[in-house]
Amino acid sequence: MNFSKTTSYAFATLSFLAEHEGEKYSAKALHEQLKIPWPYLRQLLTSLSKAGFIKSVQGRNGGFILQKPAHLVTLAEIVDAVEGLDVLGTCIMGLEKCPFNHTCALHDVWDEVRTSILNILYNTTLDRLKKSDVNY
Repeated sequence: MNFSKTTSYAFATLSFLAEHEGEKYSAKALHEQLKIPWPYLRQLLTSLSKAGFIKSVQGRNGGFILQKPAHLVTLAEIVDAVEGLDVLGTCIMGLEKCPFNHTCALHDVWDEVRTSILNILYNTTLDRLKKSDVNY
């Protein structure tokens, strides 16, 4: 399962801020650390701020900081805010809906996989990402 580039960047940004919880990072510093394209990062920071994951502190020593502790933010919340959890509701075969009121050959398998992925997203918090061997 691949998430969108935006979701991947959101995970990277939030896990970096979780790893450095309590520290403020300017957009420029995040750009340099995470190598996220500048225009993309600026838009992402605005979205993450509006969603309540981070806050922007203005002024000379300003920057971005986590709004909530990492252990209170689930990966499902991040995915939902960035691209919506309905991304997992699409047909694995790319169909709009199951044809002829029958399910496709992969329907039951995909339903099981989708349920597993959702369970992982709902039961994994941001603090788990900061403990991984993520290279910044």
